[in-house]
Amino acid sequence: MLDPTKNFGKRLRKNPHLFWPAVFSWLRGWWYRIKFRLLGKRFRAGRLFRVYGPLNVTGPGSVEFGQNCLIISNAIKPVCIRTLAPEAQVKLGDHAGLNGTSIQCVSQVEIGELSNIADAYITDTAAHTLGPQRRMEGVEDLPARPVLIGRNVWISVSVVILDGVRVGDNSVLGACSLVREDVPANVFAAGNPLRIIRHLE
Repeated sequence: MLDPTKNFGKRLRKNPHLFWPAVFSWLRGWWYRIKFRLLGKRFRAGRLFRVYGPLNVTGPGSVEFGQNCLIISNAIKPVCIRTLAPEAQVKLGDHAGLNGTSIQCVSQVEIGELSNIADAYITDTAAHTLGPQRRMEGVEDLPARPVLIGRNVWISVSVVILDGVRVGDNSVLGACSLVREDVPANVFAAGNPLRIIRHLE
């Protein structure tokens, strides 16, 4: 199985200017571990957790990052993870990364290992009904459906993934796509409405 941590030494020799930013991102990862614990957040991250820029985690639910996860919040916009219920669970698999991603979770949002998500918006709830009383209803009044993103998935900029969607392993979602239905494995899909552009080897 691919282990990106084995390439660290080679990458640093090729790009020595990345050494100190990488060290500071690792230290920032530890700072967020400590900060969130002091704030009473249900937050966990595995070894080699690195953060570039700010990381916003709010709400009563749990957020769990695997080994060697990378958060980039200084390139496009800050990564923001908001849980809206105590039972909400956001999970990021080993060697996965978020770059300006926004996640809103009432039930479950799970991103598989080796996946990379740009400044997409991911939600497992509609948040509001279409009825005239929508301002009077809270998220707890609406059904939530888990969002499950598979292994080695790449999601490009300005993609919106709505509640109940499953994205299969190795698939790629093109920029500015609206994802309302499941995406099979090993495809490149894009558009609004989303359509499969081609199958990937």
